[in-house]
Amino acid sequence: MRLYFRSGLEISRYNIYSDKILKDTRLAVIADLHNCMCEDGGRQLFNVIESQKPDIILIAGDLVDGSCVSEGTMQLLERLAGSFKVIYGMGNHERKLIFGSHRKSSRSVRLFRETLKKTGVRLLSNKSRIIEDSGIRVTCLDLPLSYFPRMGHRPLGYRKMTELIGEPDTSFYNILIAHDPLHFKSYSDYGSELIVSGHLHGGVIRLPGLGGLISPELKLFPKYDAGEYRRKGSRMLVTKGLGMHTIHVRINNPTELMIVELHSSLQDGR
Repeated sequence: MRLYFRSGLEISRYNIYSDKILKDTRLAVIADLHNCMCEDGGRQLFNVIESQKPDIILIAGDLVDGSCVSEGTMQLLERLAGSFKVIYGMGNHERKLIFGSHRKSSRSVRLFRETLKKTGVRLLSNKSRIIEDSGIRVTCLDLPLSYFPRMGHRPLGYRKMTELIGEPDTSFYNILIAHDPLHFKSYSDYGSELIVSGHLHGGVIRLPGLGGLISPELKLFPKYDAGEYRRKGSRMLVTKGLGMHTIHVRINNPTELMIVELHSSLQDGR
């Protein structure tokens, strides 16, 4: 059973300025779809995204489930790739699907790979893309599944990050797609100006004044459940996501499409 209370799709908006950004760029950030909202082939969700006129779609992981890929989700990906530049970062569920020893459906893996090939979308694992003429560099961090334990927390250090994605290039405005926000300290120590994350589904049940109640790993009151966080020179934006898994309920926790406007501070004198 999947249960929603106050389940309408919300659009959150953020504006960011930097003298490293050379051209205004609008990002649409989606995460944690988990094959939801795609019974119609993703038409309604696509229409909402299209209405926002993004320049780039950032997928911050878990578009699919670790054991299942729906045809509707792949149709949504085709629609997005047909209209926008898409940068797809790995989540733990993509990693489970492709590399997990418990894979349940080779058909799902084939469908996923065939759709990526058909659309030309690359699922980026510890790779970067430079957005031409914008001064923006997007890096997709792909952590091993051992960093997503059911119990406890495995720290991520600077050395491990550089081992995975190399040193940051400070000549660009650096965006890090990092599915799990719980490593924010390490991300900010690394030097990424903007981090986009998801994973925690907004805390599943949101309590007024307290925020998210529980993570998908059944941890109470996750620290970075949703919204904006700042540390040093870094900003992390955590989306509440678009779907569900494990705990099939969202209470007082609408699904979320995140729109991020990147502006050049050179243009307005900031």
